[in-house]
Amino acid sequence: MLLVLVALGVGLGAAHDRSRDDGRPFPVFEVTSLILRPSTSAFHLTAAVTGAARHSARPRRSILKENAELRKEVARLRAQNAALYEAAQENVRLRAALDLRKSTDFEMVAAEVISRNQSSWFDTAVINRGRRSGIRKGWAVITSGKWLIGQILDADEFSARMVALTDSNSAVGAMVQRSRCNGMLQGQGGDYLTLSYLPKDADVKIGDTIISSGMGQVVPKGLIIGRVVKVVHNKVLGSTTALVRPSIRFDQIEQVFVAKPGQSVTP
Repeated sequence: MLLVLVALGVGLGAAHDRSRDDGRPFPVFEVTSLILRPSTSAFHLTAAVTGAARHSARPRRSILKENAELRKEVARLRAQNAALYEAAQENVRLRAALDLRKSTDFEMVAAEVISRNQSSWFDTAVINRGRRSGIRKGWAVITSGKWLIGQILDADEFSARMVALTDSNSAVGAMVQRSRCNGMLQGQGGDYLTLSYLPKDADVKIGDTIISSGMGQVVPKGLIIGRVVKVVHNKVLGSTTALVRPSIRFDQIEQVFVAKPGQSVTP
């Protein structure tokens, strides 16, 4: 067997040499390559896929890590943006408060809203100033822009409860700024106020500005309340009623001023 194999090897080597010298392909080599080609291709394909998977897995881990880091950065920037926004809003409120103090000689106490109690009929809030700051029951609660939003309902040493004009228990003297017609402004437990007890021939129109009348010397005179959105003439009772939309929403107030009674808004 050994001699046969040696003889076969010598013969194949000689045949290969003659084919190479003649420039012809060696048939045995061609047949062997044809047989082994599929397995060789499969081997190279497997190696290529494995390498690609190895190279793609590594960037994916990097991408996931980078994504996590970006999420943290986005959260940090959002928190920073919220803090900057709040600081800007506080700056706006402080500027408005300063402008109000410069534009009027009111005796008033600045305060912040610390809690609310809103329902279908009651609309109250608590502020962080009380009797220790001189605040008393009935004093007017206003905002920058000289808008009247309510009155002090009661007060303790360090806090006070205020009631909005829209509360069903609220009632203040008011008048039409243009015609000076006087009436009583009452809350309806909703988004509107009713100016009642006007004479039947009262000069009031849609769009008129309603201000505090100062009657009773409790709420300062001339504070802006809202605008007329509807006028109803009752011929049977001989009276006129106006529906008023407040100039500012009570639930959006954060900072207020409590004004001492017996004052008037200076032009």
